[in-house]
Amino acid sequence: MCAGRGVISQRRRWVKHGILAPGCGARQDPPVAEKAGSGSNLIDRLRNGVEAADAEWEKAAARVQPGDLLCREGCFGCCMGSFEISFPEALVLRDGVSALPEPKRTRVRESAARLVAGSTASFPGDPVAGVLDPDRSEEQDAAFFDAVEHVACPLLDLPSGRCAVYASRPVTCRTYGLAWREDRTVVHPACPLNLPDATPAHTLETAVDVAPLLAGDQARAELARAGGRPSGAATTVAHALTGTAFAE
Repeated sequence: MCAGRGVISQRRRWVKHGILAPGCGARQDPPVAEKAGSGSNLIDRLRNGVEAADAEWEKAAARVQPGDLLCREGCFGCCMGSFEISFPEALVLRDGVSALPEPKRTRVRESAARLVAGSTASFPGDPVAGVLDPDRSEEQDAAFFDAVEHVACPLLDLPSGRCAVYASRPVTCRTYGLAWREDRTVVHPACPLNLPDATPAHTLETAVDVAPLLAGDQARAELARAGGRPSGAATTVAHALTGTAFAE
């Protein structure tokens, strides 16, 4: 996937290399907004929190110039490969897949099962539970993610190039395309198709701020814990759909 390891999961790597402060995000932890009618339903509230990431991308996109963005419906280069998602994101994703009509729901789940089965040997965690090992090394990460780099996301609908559960997609999918920044430092580049010949200053100016994204991730984790669900596990899209740790 063009997006690499995912915006939320990159936090571990950014902190390790001194790019991101260990407390980044906690200092501006926003409430998870509830929409009218969502009540106390945990999945609805988690989905509302994930959707809040759209606003951060829109803020950054408002600063682009004509010709900067090639993102469009049907462009699915960023839907190849795999990346990490949080437990709350996995719950939202599973709910979106469960709501799909047949036979689309079965096709998505079968695609996820094939990806999981084909990458079991290199998965840095428990492939049956679908949980990544929090103590895995960067070398283990690379061995797995590089091995599935050219495998389509199970949610990618072809030939349309659309996401099967667009409204339930993870934060990384909602914020990819532009660069990511922490304060005044770019911590992840933009999609190579976007911002052609952009200066470093313009790349920074149009970058998505990761601090609210990380704060939102923390808020969703706390919400999941309050709802009696484990929240610290990391997984992938495919493993979220097959892993026993995420079954109701």
